Amino acid sequence: MKRVLLIYHFFYPDPVVSARLFADLAEDFAAAGHDVTVYTCNCLIRSDEKLKKEEVWNNIKIKRFSRPSFSQGSNIGRVINSFVLQLKWLCAFARMKKDFDVVILGTDPQFSYCMLPIMRLFHRRVKLIHWVFDLYPEAVLVNSPLWMRRAASLIKPFLPLYYRRVDVMADIGRCMRERVKRYHHKAQCETLTPWALVEPAKISSPDPETRKELFGDAKLGLLYSGTVGYAHDLSEFIELARQCRKAGIDAAFCFAGYGNCYKQQIAKIREDDTNIRMVGFASEEDLEKRLSAADIHLISLRPGWEGIVVPSKFFGALAIGRPVLYSGAENGDIPFWLDQFQIGQVVQSEKTLDHLRDLVTNPEKLQTLQQRAYQCYHSEFSRRIVVGRWLELLK
Repeated sequence: MKRVLLIYHFFYPDPVVSARLFADLAEDFAAAGHDVTVYTCNCLIRSDEKLKKEEVWNNIKIKRFSRPSFSQGSNIGRVINSFVLQLKWLCAFARMKKDFDVVILGTDPQFSYCMLPIMRLFHRRVKLIHWVFDLYPEAVLVNSPLWMRRAASLIKPFLPLYYRRVDVMADIGRCMRERVKRYHHKAQCETLTPWALVEPAKISSPDPETRKELFGDAKLGLLYSGTVGYAHDLSEFIELARQCRKAGIDAAFCFAGYGNCYKQQIAKIREDDTNIRMVGFASEEDLEKRLSAADIHLISLRPGWEGIVVPSKFFGALAIGRPVLYSGAENGDIPFWLDQFQIGQVVQSEKTLDHLRDLVTNPEKLQTLQQRAYQCYHSEFSRRIVVGRWLELLK
């Protein structure tokens, strides 16, 4: 049995994807007989509700800490929130350091890795694991105001100091691993990808009503579902939809997005884009029905973001048994997996049009792709597979 401390900004009962992943991990650790404690925040990401200071949930001890109420959408507010939370977590760890054998630290709030040298100073023998979902300051440097980029660039020289205190660096893709290696850390490297929130026992069949709502009577339905932030771009998919309409390909595109850039992105859609639809956010109860309504899922990542983030939509698409059409640079993790497992392709104008036309006229090929995507998920990326690797790591 290991005494494990998980540290992350958001946790149960927050529905945000990363909070759910940490909750799943904590549950599976506890079910395997480990003693699990969580340090988190006392608020939800999309609510003003304040949660209980302490709680035991599924044999997991949750300790929640307050932070200022600055908006997470504000650069300065986000940094202040992060600083206050880190300070409170460190004080609590200093008091209880002998209660833990292993600390697993996430990447939210920003720059949480600044705690690592201090935690090592407090407890020389504790094993420090950093689960890297997104990279900072890289995310700031690629898309932020000039003053933020200059401030973030001052942090980069100190990253080797932080990362060299880590025992295990857990990335979520080979591109992220290569970026982190540039800081010359000496940690053991593990790739531990996110899993899907919905893992049906078989390939889900489309619900007729949901299918019609999203795609009408089109023979082929392509769905973008999830966040549209600074790292995402829908332009190539909008243009592809126009090319399909002009080429007479019976395909409909649906954007079921939300986030900082969603409204800005869909503003590019014109009145004559009759094969494009928009729908609102789906609750978790309706998520499987929403995802399975499509034949193909759309995922995008702006060039330059490779290895900084990996869209979790990818794993959700495979879990439901759907292949992927990807918009982004060809040297990223998702194109690598698409090619390795033959479960989709990168958007390439004429080649992609031919591919979609072929799927419309040969539905058995689409079924083969869907079966391959489903099998790939359960052999490589499922919760059972990835948590199994986590449990081996704890041993």
